[in-house]
Amino acid sequence: MIAKLTLRYEFNSDPEDDFGWLAMSVETDAFAGRGGFWVQWQDVKEVAPKLDAYPLPSANPFAEEWGQCEFDGSNYEVIVGFSILPAKKTGDLDVIVKITDHFDTRRKCQAVFRTNYPEVASFAAELKELMDRQRDDAVLIGRNVS
Repeated sequence: MIAKLTLRYEFNSDPEDDFGWLAMSVETDAFAGRGGFWVQWQDVKEVAPKLDAYPLPSANPFAEEWGQCEFDGSNYEVIVGFSILPAKKTGDLDVIVKITDHFDTRRKCQAVFRTNYPEVASFAAELKELMDRQRDDAVLIGRNVS
């Protein structure tokens, strides 16, 4: 079965507001989840160039996450995020996706699937097009980890 991570971004209609809705969904054979969070469009746009790294470092893996905390900075909770890290020396990569309900942070989904560098490159290109308003979503395709 195919596993996938899908990102969508809804820009705010107010040109003075940098925040839009980042919707994230993940599907694997064992888990599926979806959620979203208010994220600055500049933060999402900066993700694609980071995915161009080859090889992705295992010591400091690629990770992007957005979340919320108390006013004093305590109790940080990841609401949406994903990591991509080397899985094997053959070029396989593990994708770890975290999605939390931003209203009730007790409700969470974490899923893992495996992909490769060509799929990550395709995802990065789609993400660039998404943030340039040339497509509706960016999808990272992979396979289930058994």
